[in-house]
Amino acid sequence: MAAGNLIVDESVKQSLLERWTNMRGHQRVTTNVKLRVEWDEGPLLQNVNAVTVDISSSGCKAVVAGDLRLHQRVKLIHAASGRRADAQVVWRGHEAWDAGFVLEHPDPTFWD
Repeated sequence: MAAGNLIVDESVKQSLLERWTNMRGHQRVTTNVKLRVEWDEGPLLQNVNAVTVDISSSGCKAVVAGDLRLHQRVKLIHAASGRRADAQVVWRGHEAWDAGFVLEHPDPTFWD
């Protein structure tokens, strides 16, 4: 093994993947759903486009065309159906536009 390289056995990789999957509260599905994200900023209503990377009955991970703060309360608007859901930013990725949202009132039908 070269210095700095780590070789991981396939069975270890599979075990870690299963463990991580079981830690999640809800199963995720990879899909691209177009959204609008809205929030109040003082007296102004702000909104930006977003597209999901994956969804679950309790929220989603999305690429968002705007800078959101961790724990910020927003509304997610499903572009195709117009349905709205209150949500909160619960994760920010190291990439500038990656964000995770949890629905305040989880509803698996929100995603159609």
